[in-house]
Amino acid sequence: MKIGIDISNLDELSKKRGIGFYTQNLVSSLKEYTNAQVSVIVEKNEDIKIDIIHYPFFDFFKFSLPLIKKNPTIVTIHDVIPLLFPKAYPPGVKGNIHLSLQKISLKNVSAILTDSESSKKDIVKVFNINSEKIFPIHLASDESFKVISDSKRKNEIYSKYELADKFVIYVGDVNWNKNLFKLTEAALDADIDIYLIGKAFEDKTNLNHPEKKSYKKFLDNFESNPKVHILGFVPQEDLVIIMNLATMLLLPSLYEGFGLPILEAQSCGLPVITSNISSMPEVGGEGALFVDPNNKEDVKKQIKLLLNNEKERIKLIEKGFENTKKFSWKETALNTYKVYEKVLS
Repeated sequence: MKIGIDISNLDELSKKRGIGFYTQNLVSSLKEYTNAQVSVIVEKNEDIKIDIIHYPFFDFFKFSLPLIKKNPTIVTIHDVIPLLFPKAYPPGVKGNIHLSLQKISLKNVSAILTDSESSKKDIVKVFNINSEKIFPIHLASDESFKVISDSKRKNEIYSKYELADKFVIYVGDVNWNKNLFKLTEAALDADIDIYLIGKAFEDKTNLNHPEKKSYKKFLDNFESNPKVHILGFVPQEDLVIIMNLATMLLLPSLYEGFGLPILEAQSCGLPVITSNISSMPEVGGEGALFVDPNNKEDVKKQIKLLLNNEKERIKLIEKGFENTKKFSWKETALNTYKVYEKVLS
């Protein structure tokens, strides 16, 4: 079976975010655990003989999926957050035109992959597509996320990033759904330092753009606060150590298609506080504390619980380790391969 993974529409920023992570791990895992011959298509119209073409990302507001398909086509839609909350992600006139074309193009794909049962329900609702055509396949954390015992390396990272003795971390983007303002406010109210990690934090241009309104509000209120530390991009090998040193991960998002930092943190023995909506309970399992993301006091309460109750903290760490056993890139690859087989048969 010859598979073409088409990344020709991925921009450089996407390659360093969750989409790039998904694509890299899917390709390597398909090669390792299945009989698929995988070719990565970097340039449009590359002349490669394939049985199936797989687009690992679906852009709603750009024309990324061709109307005419030369091969059986599979597309991954990680989530439909911009379509569920259009006021936070205004597409503009051009974006709406592209969305109309993308909806038409989606009608004749062979299968749609998505990251969670929650996202599958959203796709059915938004695009009015037969649910039997949509396959939820969970992601997993990279194997490098694990408990680290190297005290010398830990001390190096403490010094490099000037970490506090106790601190919470947030890992991710700066979009509206990430709920940056409330999670930071809750951490400060609980009197603990917060470190914010993600490449998107480094881009402070066009802050008046509607999609960056929530990030601008965050910067205006917290950028100069001595207990708020914006680290921006952090190499993965450093992030793993930071997760080993942190007190907890905060991810009380207003919506997530999956929420990969939950599993990454659990793999490092880091307690997780996340939201009780969309995909997050599906991913966090029993290894996380769930909060109402709109209720700052609820988030603050759970932060204080983990700060003051070591027994609860240890119990949550143990359940987190158990939860991560349900997720692996081997399973992701094998389940994806099954969809390829189903499409070809």
